[in-house]
Amino acid sequence: MPANLPPDYFAAESAFRAATTTSAKLEALERMLAVMPHHKGTDHLRAELRARKAKLLQEASRERGHGHADVYVVHREGAGQAVLVGAPNAGKSALLQALTGAAARVADYPFTTQLPQPAMMPFEDIQVQLVDLPAVAPGATPAWLRGVIPQADLVLLVVDLDTDPTADLRMVQAELATLEDPLRSPSPALLVGTKLDLPAAQDGAELLRLEEDQLLLLPTSAVSNVGVDELRRRIVSALDVVRVYAKPPGRAADLTRPFVLRRGSTVEDLADMIHHEVRQTLHFAVRWPPDGAPLRVAHRYQLSDGDIIELHAG
Repeated sequence: MPANLPPDYFAAESAFRAATTTSAKLEALERMLAVMPHHKGTDHLRAELRARKAKLLQEASRERGHGHADVYVVHREGAGQAVLVGAPNAGKSALLQALTGAAARVADYPFTTQLPQPAMMPFEDIQVQLVDLPAVAPGATPAWLRGVIPQADLVLLVVDLDTDPTADLRMVQAELATLEDPLRSPSPALLVGTKLDLPAAQDGAELLRLEEDQLLLLPTSAVSNVGVDELRRRIVSALDVVRVYAKPPGRAADLTRPFVLRRGSTVEDLADMIHHEVRQTLHFAVRWPPDGAPLRVAHRYQLSDGDIIELHAG
């Protein structure tokens, strides 16, 4: 039976042949597997590509000196980690670029992103790590996403408002359900609509609002930047963190470099973040409000966003 491979496959094959690094070869192989049709005519070729992938993963393992799963791991940085999940051509990469300013691989064909693509999103005096992930689709969702998505602090469900956003959302939710870790609570999620600048997007947004009553829709355009600033604020709010500024005794607080902690964290947690010994030898703490006198607070005092805290230890 003939394979009948699409043009996207041959483009990925050319990229594989031209690749000079293990990660680039893996990315091209992932794309070839993703766009390859599923039928008996491709079974042999699929098996061959998977064998090549396994060999490359072994090479990557040797290069790193440890497990090959690290090829797909993105270590959390900044105030939190949010992953972008969506159907093919949902506009995830363009959205990542609009939010972070980082150069992203953007193309008008599906499955452009094959490996995790992290970038840092600035917001006031902190940064949040965003990770563009490969598209999800029935029969083409990479299994390794099971080790990435449940570990994220926030999931951005990205849908194309100019097509059929309701169908795309239901498909993405179904695919995510197959990746969930039953021992963990699902990560909080935001619903993000893209391509608001296109002709049918307003109708798509209205339809989605009528049919989706669990998630608030955040419509955006990476072309005109409509909704991008609001989305930044929503992402930081959904992470549910507080920024705390440490004040060394006898000196002014550094208001440019906050410590970022989960809401509900205490003075002891702040001391532990600075150094374990600070927590162990902590005597007392002082809160410096911007419009009042300094106030001594307990070790279990729950920190608020913008708190200035002076720790006395030793």
